[in-house]
Amino acid sequence: MGQYSAEEIGFLDEFSKDERTTQRRRGRAKKGRRACVRGVFVHGHRVSGEGLLTLDGIVTSMVVEGSMTREKFLYFLEHTVMPLTSPYPGKLSVLVMDNARIHHGAEILELAERFGLLS
Repeated sequence: MGQYSAEEIGFLDEFSKDERTTQRRRGRAKKGRRACVRGVFVHGHRVSGEGLLTLDGIVTSMVVEGSMTREKFLYFLEHTVMPLTSPYPGKLSVLVMDNARIHHGAEILELAERFGLLS
């Protein structure tokens, strides 16, 4: 990462929220006791999103009902993120993504190549 200037890099990440987001999966308890969490079981409404973070802040994002799928992510990438990029070594020419399953695939690499980004 050190070989790229800060203006060249953009970070993509996803998030989700539902009624269970505030409940912890782990807890602390006295030795020999179980950690106990009580909460209301809710079949709720889920919202997911994806955002592009640069030196200028979050420059674009997309929020969808339900989970973010690969098709929705590809649409966001092609129609919202890629028009903001420039060929390497220009401004926003390196996109950094985590290891989420929707961030993998030949379609992502094809888009990167088509827009002249590093992959």
